[in-house]
Order: sequence, then C-alpha cells, then structure tokens
Amino acid sequence: MTKIRSDRIINILRAQPRIGAAALRTQLGDISRATLSRAIKQLGNNIISGGGSKRTRYALRRTLRGDAQPIPVYRIDEKGQGHEIGRLTLTHPEGYHLTPTMLFRWPLDQDMADGWFDGLPYPIIDMRPQGFLGRRFAKTYAHNLQLADNPDNWSDNDTLYALSNLGHDQPGDLIIGDTAYRLFLNNISMPGSPPIADDEVSLRYPQLANLAMTSGIAGSSAGGEFPKFTAHRYNQQQTRHVIVKFSAADNSAAVQRWTDLLVCEHIAAQILNDTLKIAAVSSTIFQHAGRTFLEITRFDRHGDYGRSPVCTLASINAALIGKNTEWPNSARTLQTLGWLASDDVTRITLAWWFGKLIANTDMHDGNLAFVPGLMLAPIYDMLPMMYAPANSGEVPAPAYQPALPLPAEQQLWHQAAAAATHYWHHCAQDSRISTDFRAICQKNCDTLTNLLSKIKPII
Repeated sequence: MTKIRSDRIINILRAQPRIGAAALRTQLGDISRATLSRAIKQLGNNIISGGGSKRTRYALRRTLRGDAQPIPVYRIDEKGQGHEIGRLTLTHPEGYHLTPTMLFRWPLDQDMADGWFDGLPYPIIDMRPQGFLGRRFAKTYAHNLQLADNPDNWSDNDTLYALSNLGHDQPGDLIIGDTAYRLFLNNISMPGSPPIADDEVSLRYPQLANLAMTSGIAGSSAGGEFPKFTAHRYNQQQTRHVIVKFSAADNSAAVQRWTDLLVCEHIAAQILNDTLKIAAVSSTIFQHAGRTFLEITRFDRHGDYGRSPVCTLASINAALIGKNTEWPNSARTLQTLGWLASDDVTRITLAWWFGKLIANTDMHDGNLAFVPGLMLAPIYDMLPMMYAPANSGEVPAPAYQPALPLPAEQQLWHQAAAAATHYWHHCAQDSRISTDFRAICQKNCDTLTNLLSKIKPII
C-alpha cells in the first residue's frame, strides 16, 4: 500500500490552491483515487474539498484570528424562524468555501456551485457595514472588535469577523456565526423599546435624529448622503421596520435643498408605483422639530422578527458579470446568462429612463436590488440627485438636459418621459417643497413636455 507523507500534500496545496484531484494525484506520483482519499482523510480538518466527482478540488484551511472552525451561516425566514443554510470556511491563501446545508437560492457560476468563492460569497457582501449607518456601526464597535473605525478600510476577513460577532441585524435575511445569531435570539427574549406608534413620531423621530447625529458622522449629508436611522413602527394594528432619512434642523440653503430632495424622493416612489406600475418602496413624509423625515418601509423585514433575502446589483455584478455599466446593460447580461426574466429587464430599463429624466445622477449598482429567483426588488433611492448640494454647501442650479433615445429605445423612453413629466408637475405643486425648487421643477416639466411633443413613440 502506497503511503503519502502529509507534508507533501500540504506543500502542494500551499503552492497550488484549489488543485484538482487528478492533478494532485499526478504530482504525488500517479497514485490511485483510493490512496489519495486515505491521505486526505489523515489530514483531517486541515483540508477542504469541494466539487463533484470529476470536479473535486482541494485547499488548505485558513484561520480567522486563530479560529479554524467553519462558521455557520443562518437565514431568518419571513416568520422569524432561523435555519442553517451552510458552513463557511476560510481557504489558503485567500478566498472562502461554502458548504451548503440547504438550497442556495442565488445564481452561481460553476466554481461557486462547487462552493469556491474568491471573496466573501456575494450575498454576504451587502451585509458589510456601509454608508451613514455603517460608519456609525464601525465607530461604535471598532475598539471592541480591534478594527479600523472606517468600514471602507476593512478587509473581507475584517468584515467577516465583525459580522460573525455583531452582525445580527444587517440587510437581508442572513446571520453569520453563532455569536451573532445569539444576539438575534436575545432581541426576541429581551425586546428593547416598543414599536413607535403614530402619535409618538413627533417626539421620537427628532430624538432619534439627534442621537444619530451625535453618534454618527457629522456633516455626512453635505457629502452627498442623507443621515438616517432605523426604527420599529406600529400602525394599522401591525408592526413594520423602517429606515428614516432626515434633514438637518437649520434654515440654510443647503438644508432646504436636502429637504426638497426628501420630498422629491417620496414623490418618485409614488410615480413608480402608481404611474409606471413598477414596485417601489412605500414611504411617508413627516416634518417635526425643524426637520423633514422620509420614512421608508423596509421590504427585507416582516412583522417583529421576519426577514427576506435581498442582494444589490453591485454584489451580483462584481461576482457574476464583472462590468461596471448602466442598469439596462447589466440586466440584459443577466438575461443572456439565463438568470433574469425579460419582463424585469423591461422594468429595469423603464425605471432607468425615468431616473435619467428626473435628473437622478446617482443610479449606481448599489441602488438596484434583487430577490432570489432572480427577480427585481422594489426600487429605492430614486430622486433628482443632480440638484444635491455640493460638499461646500453650495446649492447648484445645473441646466436640465433630458437624455434622448435611440430609435429602438423610443417606446420605453416615451413611457418614462410621460411619467417624468407627471413627476415634475407633481413636485412643482407640492407645498412641502421650497418655492425656488418648485420653479425648477415646473421649468423641467415644461422642457420635457416640449420634447415629448417632438419625439413620437414607434408603434
């Protein structure tokens, strides 16, 4: 019986991560499958294998801060029940292996289907702390986690460590690790503040805004981003989870413009839902204590503890497409790969044209999301960002120049333009928007109306 020294296998795997079984047998002297199987078993948990019988590959296990144990991955269903869906292992010298224990419902290429990921599995990427809330999370917990206080500087391993310890309430339905899952269970057994009722909003929202600004990053709204907080609400005899964007409380021109844009975002979601019949988030405007609040109902939360999965185009694109392009192009690529239905390609293209025509200059891949299937999630963050205040606090008044279609694009463009005209008209009539910005909205409405009369849809 041929005996293989363990250090020979380890040295090969160090030099050639994820080597295939056939190539490994050859380098070990054309040994048999049975001999290789025995040798791998002798190495125990030091070795990870993945793939079908003809695609089996091997890698060395890597530790996360000295811990080599696989990390359980849980999902929370819409009723708030937890399910283990897989085990995540770090591989040498980088990357990860996910061993599923339940059906993985997101699109996967062949390597991913075998469990191999070059970085964190892409549905986990959107759990990474980011934006205003992410920086607030990092600032609060960086010292205890021994991490940088800016999550933009975290490695994948840093992110995994943070999520596996404290990531019990991230976007989507996943929880990474037992420690984070126990925090989720603690919230069930020892709930915090009761949900905020309608008659408490006028008091609680200003308090939460003040708290967010005190513990968050001062001045972030001037950098092109609304400050925000999350809340648990109760109305119409049901509970729901919300994200609340808010303005500052002073009377500066920049704050007034951000206030205008919050109302404009609310109206854009209404037009998408009611006029274009494209699902968008449900939202409500409140104005209290000198601030304007845009309350957005989360579509990844249900009742007290239920959750549902969501993944942005940014994560899907990086993992499966690898091209930084506009929404319609990415949608068509996903359709070509067999992962997205043509109806959703049309909806995405229509929403993109609408965004272009309402001066939304911030339609990046992080602002479009999907649910497993692959199906389009409700549209969010749709507003005329071309008019956002500059970092200096200056309020711009750029010329509105609506994008025009190629002949093949005219039908969807015309449909989006009609909705955008309605949008600008609605904004121009809304008394919650400043007089100056309402004048801009009316001018844009007139400009687009004139263009609509000149460009006829192709029938």
